[in-house]
Amino acid sequence: MSKTLCQTCGDVEVRKFLSLGQQPSFHFPANREEAENERLWPLELGFCEQCSLVQVLESVSERILFSGDYHHLAGLTAGYHEHLQGLADTLAGLFDSTDGRSVVEFGSNDGSLLDKLAARSFDVLGVDPVGQVTAAGSQVVKDYFSSTVGADLAATRGKTDLVVALNVFAHVTNLHDVLDGVTSLLKDDGLFVTESHYLVDLLETLQYDFAYHEHSRYYSVTALDEAFRRHGLETVKIERIPTHGGSIRVYAGFAGAHEVDQSVIELRELEDSLKLRDSMIYTQFAERVEQHREKLNELVRFLKNSGARVAAASAPGRAVTMLNYCGLGPDDIDVVSEISPRKIGKLFPGTHIPIISQQELAGDNQPEYALLMSWHIADEVITNLRNEGFRGTLIEPLPEPRILER
Repeated sequence: MSKTLCQTCGDVEVRKFLSLGQQPSFHFPANREEAENERLWPLELGFCEQCSLVQVLESVSERILFSGDYHHLAGLTAGYHEHLQGLADTLAGLFDSTDGRSVVEFGSNDGSLLDKLAARSFDVLGVDPVGQVTAAGSQVVKDYFSSTVGADLAATRGKTDLVVALNVFAHVTNLHDVLDGVTSLLKDDGLFVTESHYLVDLLETLQYDFAYHEHSRYYSVTALDEAFRRHGLETVKIERIPTHGGSIRVYAGFAGAHEVDQSVIELRELEDSLKLRDSMIYTQFAERVEQHREKLNELVRFLKNSGARVAAASAPGRAVTMLNYCGLGPDDIDVVSEISPRKIGKLFPGTHIPIISQQELAGDNQPEYALLMSWHIADEVITNLRNEGFRGTLIEPLPEPRILER
């Protein structure tokens, strides 16, 4: 059996600790014929004892995962829209003047952040493989960000003050090639700003559902430090943020160009105390994941056997992992509800449960229970469901499956 080497270190073998079975990508079959031809890949996680990077053992090319009609829309939820407003203000506050500020965002998605930065007098450009001119007219290069793209933009557009990557830096297939693109594009005093799910939060709150092929890596500060070091960059500031169930906003610049903030030192000390290079923490995590599957299956099937109908509310990427790993299909979950027009009327990846609108879920023929798949933004989802008229009982699946009181 061939060894899997760390995506950052390159010469250190990754230690497998969790298998989540055969998993589909985040593409929604339009009909039964597409569903029958759906591709699956093994989803296994390992960690590097040298840099603590948790990573998918068998990567799937981003050109497969993020091609065509990719279904995630960044600005769809009110909470994340507010988050982007705050981020835009924060980035604008890094500069004393509004003159000449420039930013390139790769993985710009629907352009929600680009438009907010443009409104704050930034010269903006997006790079996204399925991108297009945004609602407010911000320009987007339709491509996968790479060393070549970064060098080309630096030559034609000039170097930039900020390179931003929100929930995409963990997605890219070739980490080092992307970082070469970042360094070729940044000004000497520029900043690379990323937001990524934080490994510490993932481990503490059992977020195995956030593991899917679109996420090649799960970062700690320790792992980011090692990746940046290999490209002449260093971490200079970190903010822990609540998005996606717990993330970090990381600011990096060329080594020595910026003062290192106390926040970096504090999180490094936290990670040292948690022993993120020790296999025991990952072994225990895997055991908890298996126990969770048993508990969730037991709860859902108990409700079904009692004659109740159970639906799933919302279809984020993390729901794909959970329902497929737990083996919850149409016999267990009647329908999945959604607000995204890109998903409604299609079939859920892997399990092929029908996807209906949230309005239909809250209609006359309501199920008795709904499993909150976007449990990390439960307050917003619950409010929306109740406002639509859903009267059923809600179930929160993580960190422990529990029926919520009305």
